[in-house]
Amino acid sequence: MRVKTTVTAVTIISIATAGYLFWFRDIPAPPLNSEEKTVMDSLFSKSKSQCIGRYFFNVPDSFSNSLNDSVTINDMSIASKRLYRPAFEQRIKMREQELKNGNTIDPKDQPFIKQIYRLNDNAIIFDRNENESVPGFGRILEGHIYVDGVAFVIQTEITDYSDERYINEKKLFLSDGSSPATANNKAQKLAEMQDLLSRLSGRKDDEVPTQSGTCIPEGFIRDNGSKNKEAIMYLYENKNFVISIENNNTIEKDLSLLERGPEIEGAIRSSNSHTMRKGKVSLPSIEAEEWLIRGKQEVNDNNVVNYIFSLYGNEKIATYRHPVFSIELHNQGKVTTEYSDAELVDIWDRVTRSFRFRSGAF
Repeated sequence: MRVKTTVTAVTIISIATAGYLFWFRDIPAPPLNSEEKTVMDSLFSKSKSQCIGRYFFNVPDSFSNSLNDSVTINDMSIASKRLYRPAFEQRIKMREQELKNGNTIDPKDQPFIKQIYRLNDNAIIFDRNENESVPGFGRILEGHIYVDGVAFVIQTEITDYSDERYINEKKLFLSDGSSPATANNKAQKLAEMQDLLSRLSGRKDDEVPTQSGTCIPEGFIRDNGSKNKEAIMYLYENKNFVISIENNNTIEKDLSLLERGPEIEGAIRSSNSHTMRKGKVSLPSIEAEEWLIRGKQEVNDNNVVNYIFSLYGNEKIATYRHPVFSIELHNQGKVTTEYSDAELVDIWDRVTRSFRFRSGAF
């Protein structure tokens, strides 16, 4: 009787284990059928090169980056927009007047705009308060430049306790052991901004420079011999899915994507999702790994398919010459009706496998 009970228990455990493994098994996308292949070939029949940081890749002509203000070089943010010259001049005129009219809650922090540096006909820097409530010793340098048909806006925070009105605040600032040099970094930040402005140039959307420097939306920043910190993000979105691409040379992770597997597997199981594919990806001079997940999500009270495809490059070897980059395709909040599983994986493969370093990037 005990033997029979033991055998029954083993059988139940075996069946449960088999069911668990079956339920949470990897389910790859099927290969493209002839009709789907025709659709994909048509989508990519006209493609264009894109440049982000030190890398370039290809996307269909119909894909456009919609993110032009997610760039940070060291601690300076950059936004870019293609404009006609008269529109740029009008922008500067209106911005200057707006800042001159700026108010502050504490009269001690007036005037709102402290100084204007007119570098040339194409470039200007405003030294201004951060907003109406932040004290005047914590300010913003706001630079504008127009070059090659593109208007760039650069901003960075500065600290400046040099005004006698803030002598008590300065004493408090230094009381925690802060260096006196940190009580006024305006000159340093101003020089850094002027250097950055001098290295900016406009760039056509599909232009891939061959000189050393970093690509940003609509623009290019020539290298200056320093190992600058660079973080840049692009976003390609349509009604079916989003592709986000990020370049960052400031981070290095202890664990790679696949090494974070137990954590990811737990999230997959808890959300009743499954892996479509995972593994290492061979790219020129790039160590990359990917994980493609398919699950369910609720959109407008309907239960629909949810895709999360991720690829990370250079996570474990991140250096100035090996910036980390990540690519994600997802359809969060979207109902994907125009593409099948096989087609989405094909789009993913064609975009991600085109990634490589630009010639002359360093």
